[in-house]
Amino acid sequence: MSVRNIDLDKMQHFIDRCCKTESECGKCDRARCLIGFAQTALAYARQKNTTRIPRGHELVPQDDLRVYYQEDLINALAEVLHQCQNCRDNHEEECVINVTRRALELALLGENFDYEGSASAYLMQVGRHNPEVGPKLLQAYQSRKNS
Repeated sequence: MSVRNIDLDKMQHFIDRCCKTESECGKCDRARCLIGFAQTALAYARQKNTTRIPRGHELVPQDDLRVYYQEDLINALAEVLHQCQNCRDNHEEECVINVTRRALELALLGENFDYEGSASAYLMQVGRHNPEVGPKLLQAYQSRKNS
């Protein structure tokens, strides 16, 4: 299913791979879990057939201290960036892509970055901030873009 040329199912596939399941995490509390939150955001967008998640960027859990698998997070974030419409001046904080990106980057990098509606500018910013993760994220993004 696509909403405004966004493949929510493909994003869901990569985000689901980040879930550590109850066998690793214990009882699931989606509201406090960054991956669970991202899954919920995508489910909301799908159910409402919308790209906007009201106040979604404000609702991203800030206290999830779980350690996720880096490779899975990189692949999920690369897919979310690949789905970005590069709207630049028309960027909305409440966009499902932005909300999902914020949850994944917090899980991967431990903080949120400004996003100006450009995947390329964002990738450069992450690369400057985190020289270990930045090139891996760029490579994963480019491989999706080229396929």
